[in-house]
Amino acid sequence: MYSANRRRNIEREERMLLREKREQAAGKLLQKVPQLTSLNLEIRETRPNSAMNETQYIRRVVVEHAHALFEMPCSYSSCDNGGYDVTQEILRGLASRTARFEGECACRGSCGGECCSRVLRYVATATYRSPEA
Repeated sequence: MYSANRRRNIEREERMLLREKREQAAGKLLQKVPQLTSLNLEIRETRPNSAMNETQYIRRVVVEHAHALFEMPCSYSSCDNGGYDVTQEILRGLASRTARFEGECACRGSCGGECCSRVLRYVATATYRSPEA
């Protein structure tokens, strides 16, 4: 029988391997959007109808090395299997060469048998090379 810590480590390793497989399947960001030169994501995670317990950060994407996968974990410690996948929305915005776009996504996890109520809102700011370059 595994100890609780050993079990958590095994689960974490499995999640990391699955993430690596998803990254490989997604391909590189520059293959999808070759004119992209920079991408910043302003992230705000909240509970619906609440300004309390907000998590805010800026994710600066290293375009030269990034995979075309935009998944973020839920920051709520009691959330199981939570997170946000905004890959399709962000790739659509980048494919249309939009300089600034935003969106939101509900957490797909659960807390104590109920759906996690956290919501991730993002504002993406991108720059592109001119088509002639």
